[in-house]
Amino acid sequence: MLQQILKQLLNFLVTPTGNMVLLGVGCVIALGVVYHRWRQIPGLTVSIIQDDTWFINRDDNNKLAIVVSLHLINKSGAPIQLSRCKLSGYTPKPPPEQMFLEGYDKTIELTYPEYDSFSDVVGKSENFNSAYVLNPYTEQRMWTYYESGIVTLKNMLRTPIVLKDVNRKKKSIQATVPRNMEQIQLYREAAMRW
Repeated sequence: MLQQILKQLLNFLVTPTGNMVLLGVGCVIALGVVYHRWRQIPGLTVSIIQDDTWFINRDDNNKLAIVVSLHLINKSGAPIQLSRCKLSGYTPKPPPEQMFLEGYDKTIELTYPEYDSFSDVVGKSENFNSAYVLNPYTEQRMWTYYESGIVTLKNMLRTPIVLKDVNRKKKSIQATVPRNMEQIQLYREAAMRW
């Protein structure tokens, strides 16, 4: 049965109508590839800095606090102006001044990365004229802070992060965000006490 269907399909593709169908499918695929490349930010390379990327369950507001650190490389001759940086639909928020992890007998203050914060530059204003500027042929590091209404017991989040520039072009990558090791250690100590 399958051989007969394949034989009929090959006979159809040999006809002029079959050739037109193949040409049409090829054109649609080529247009899709060209459109996808046209929508990408030219010359931008993005990678996650794993050492400074983490999340915690906050006890003070029952939300997930996520810090994502990015290494940005502009390989083009024009500056790139990033206007949005979304993590799975969440927009960056201004980070709290201090964040603490409460253990049974100790409190740990969390430190933020020491490079530029995306939310300090763009997050305070919804104006499209404000943007995080990445100069030509440079490398920069930035970090963003997000809050999510969910609380998870997993130790790893996998989610897309999407950067958009002022020209509405975008660059997306898959981010793997681990739980903060200090919070894991506090959870382990609490489990040992029970």
